Amino acid sequence: MDRYQVLEEWGAGAFGVTCLVEEIGGGRRFAVKKVECADEREGNLALEEGKSLLELRHPSVCAYKECFLAWDSKISSLFCCLVMDYCDRGNLAGIVQVSRERKTITDEKMIQRFLGHVMSALVYIHSKNVTHRNIKPSNILLNNDDVFVISDFLPEALATDYTKMNIRVDAERNMFLSPESLRFVYGERSVVWSVGCVLLDLMSTSIYSEAEITAALLRIRTDASALHGILQTIRDHVEYSEDLYQLLPEMLKIQPAERPRPADLVPHPYIRKCLTVIGSPLAGVKKKLPPGAACDLTDGGVEDALAFMKRYTDYEDAQLLALRHLAGDTGDGFLDAGEAIRLVSQAVVTHRDSVSVQREGGRMLHRLLSQVLERGDNEACLTSRDLIFSLVDTVRTFPEDPELVSVTLRMMTMLSVSEVAAGMLVTAGFLPDLVRLLEGPLEDRETWMSCCALLWSWSMIVTENQTDEESLQQAVPVISTLIQKHGSDGELVESACAALWTLCLKGHVTEEQVEPITLLLLESLRTHKERPLLSKNVCLALTSLALKSELSVYRLLVPTAGKSALSVIKEVYRLHAEDPDVVENICLLLSELAHYGTERSY
Repeated sequence: MDRYQVLEEWGAGAFGVTCLVEEIGGGRRFAVKKVECADEREGNLALEEGKSLLELRHPSVCAYKECFLAWDSKISSLFCCLVMDYCDRGNLAGIVQVSRERKTITDEKMIQRFLGHVMSALVYIHSKNVTHRNIKPSNILLNNDDVFVISDFLPEALATDYTKMNIRVDAERNMFLSPESLRFVYGERSVVWSVGCVLLDLMSTSIYSEAEITAALLRIRTDASALHGILQTIRDHVEYSEDLYQLLPEMLKIQPAERPRPADLVPHPYIRKCLTVIGSPLAGVKKKLPPGAACDLTDGGVEDALAFMKRYTDYEDAQLLALRHLAGDTGDGFLDAGEAIRLVSQAVVTHRDSVSVQREGGRMLHRLLSQVLERGDNEACLTSRDLIFSLVDTVRTFPEDPELVSVTLRMMTMLSVSEVAAGMLVTAGFLPDLVRLLEGPLEDRETWMSCCALLWSWSMIVTENQTDEESLQQAVPVISTLIQKHGSDGELVESACAALWTLCLKGHVTEEQVEPITLLLLESLRTHKERPLLSKNVCLALTSLALKSELSVYRLLVPTAGKSALSVIKEVYRLHAEDPDVVENICLLLSELAHYGTERSY
């Protein structure tokens, strides 16, 4: 928490305290959820699961900035801290409270927007294998674009803490929980129950007091017949759509096996109507620009185009028009590259099903990044969370599109000049994707080159993530196969050998792989000895292997099939005697070989 100044602390809940903070030096405000951990093991489990929240990018899902563990020395406790975007428009609980106090009817248009945004968000997070375990009105926020946003995700390691759960169920805090959630069973069907309860809360503001709706929601959990009476009471007082009344019995079935998942409800007439109202792609209907709206772009400049993108975020045709308008601009550059990157990244994520938006957006992001790197004065642009996750999302959505994958990987390579940006890409869990691209069906040389360059960069980043470690180990045979298949392509082999060097250096080559990797590196050096960068990287890789294994030293010192490794190294030296980097790395390798068996002990 050292990077943030606490401005305000809100009421404590069963699972922790939420604070309003301001980033020191940055000025941006965030909300931080602090959850006390029983021990270090629980904290590490929560931290690992919390990292998956950093990947979520959806208009109706609160964006998470970071997740970390913090020790509070005042009370000698470990906390898992989740840093998320701050929405200052309040939450659904506040709207319900005002309506209930005034006994006013909740407008059905608002109910439709709420249901459309929330169901769209739930379908999305479940597609990412993320579960929300705490849906209730106070965790549904309203942002400046009048979009309902779900927040306050809770890692499973903390949601199954019996002590905290007992606090939660003792009071009247559990009214939105499904029957099975009281037994620590959470899932896609559980959240449908919670959304159904929130719907009843909204629909009854003019009829039931807070105590009455609480009692009603607790009653329907054990008495299936109680729901019929509650709905009939609301029907007698409020004229909501019949489809809405028909929807609730499906959402509020006591047995979870009989209850639909969010994705199962998408075809339901009322849910589809709600999704159409918000312009969700799930509805199968895309929003169209109002007549004459495109005229705003005709004579406008860069700032007008960015304002147009911001005004029509959900309109695919508007984003395409604006992106093409920006592409045609021949000025010196963008006055606010950070804002331009944010808006283009947002367009790419919002319209992930549109190949046209992906391609136009990718080209524009590449241009923007090139300008930022040329100026060298805007590190914040390179570390934009919106940018990082839009790139990751594009490759994962279109893994077999060579044009999109190639330009996106080039941008990742550009970003990796920043250690912070490279770390964010690794944290986003993209290492396994790199390996899959290398061994996948996409036969694209540019993609292979970019993957190798990124592996060279990212494998140097210290990580304790088991999945990343496994991916780096899997990369060794994949890169070896690539070199064997395309051994005559000097540029590709050079890039692959650079990646192999860092993998050797970081200890990702197993003992069984040492001999074949040593021979493969020697053959690459023999074939492309005229390439100085390849020569340098191969010598570094061989030095790392010699430090690791006697077998590698043996293969370097003993001729194989009449071919001597030392003769190849001497020839490389003669070719690059004027290149200090190559000479230095040759000397490192020879020094290691010379000391073998004398000053080293095995």
